[in-house]
Amino acid sequence: MIRRAGLALALAGAAACAGNPPSASKPKPAPDTAATRPAPPLPPPVPPAPPAPKPTSLRLTLVGDINLGTSTLPDGVPPDTGRGLLDAALSALTGDLVVGNLEGVLADTGTSDKCERLRAEEPPVRPLRPARRKRARRPVTDTASVRPGCYAFRTPTALAPRLVEAGFTDLNLANNHANDYGPAGRESTDRILDSLGLRSYGPLGRIAIDTVRRGDSVATVGLIGFATYPFAYDLLDIARSVAVVDSVRPLVDLLVVTFHGGAEGARALHVPETPESLGREPRGDLRRWARAVIEAGADAVAGHGPHVLRGIEFYRGRPIVYSLGNFLTYRGFNLDGPLGITGVLQLEFAPDRRLRRTRLVPMVQHPLAGPAPDPSSAALDLVRRLSAEDFGESAARIEPDGTIRPPP
Repeated sequence: MIRRAGLALALAGAAACAGNPPSASKPKPAPDTAATRPAPPLPPPVPPAPPAPKPTSLRLTLVGDINLGTSTLPDGVPPDTGRGLLDAALSALTGDLVVGNLEGVLADTGTSDKCERLRAEEPPVRPLRPARRKRARRPVTDTASVRPGCYAFRTPTALAPRLVEAGFTDLNLANNHANDYGPAGRESTDRILDSLGLRSYGPLGRIAIDTVRRGDSVATVGLIGFATYPFAYDLLDIARSVAVVDSVRPLVDLLVVTFHGGAEGARALHVPETPESLGREPRGDLRRWARAVIEAGADAVAGHGPHVLRGIEFYRGRPIVYSLGNFLTYRGFNLDGPLGITGVLQLEFAPDRRLRRTRLVPMVQHPLAGPAPDPSSAALDLVRRLSAEDFGESAARIEPDGTIRPPP
């Protein structure tokens, strides 16, 4: 016990020598008045700005194939750079968006190896055995039934302003003639359209998303184009088509899908229940594909490619227009019979995407001329018949004034 006490004293003495007397207490820190002060009240949260209202309606107008003229055929370019070609159809080409399928490229120079490439890809022809004399066949006049790809269309750039003057806003470039002059032709087309303020869609990676403003109201409309060629979104791959549509659906208020597919020519009026082809080229299982993209979120589907009108059906309350045919094809396209019957599709949607009104304006196209209203309404009679024959209970009902109604 003594030793412990002595040790304690010695430690105490050492502490005292160091200037820290053991009896001295540490000073208490001053109270932190800032910590004890009550926090000021937070300002009330600023409510988020209300979303812009949707327009009371969205109006879209769609047409089929457009080729203003081509420098690759004799007399293929209209006089006066095509002025007046679309004048007769102007009253029907109205809407927030006016959409067409541009067949060919916009360029003033360039060469195409399209036909040479296709001939090189063809299998060798077997020699024919001697055959009995047959009655001479009538020469083929329907360009759609000739070996596909043997037409390369180059539209002079001076004709392009006619599209703006007619009211077009968006042009589909997912088709077989958009690549007639290869990448250089596609780049020239893009450059000319951009310079005119025209939007294009269809090539891979290019989806049109247009903003429609009307006063304080705002809505977005998406356009996706499909075809059967490697530079475009591929309708032969249904699963991938569905994925593309599904990914765009949340980004827009309204989504319209167009396609270029199916067989071609006067014999291609009907939509088969099996995959179609043009020669050796696959052109899509259109019924399966169109219904699949509706299921993925498309509000409407409209096609072109067969060069003739086809029937219309409703699937899950949404319209599928299987072909709008030729619209303005100045030179190089046969316009005999049903190939010259055309129309303008008008769609009107409510803010909730509900289809409010659908109408087909009947038109007719004569050789070396533009589309004009058809007092005989041949387009309505043709589409009415084809719809009923191909789709039965899901067929659209076509009224005498062109109004398109879903089945009851």
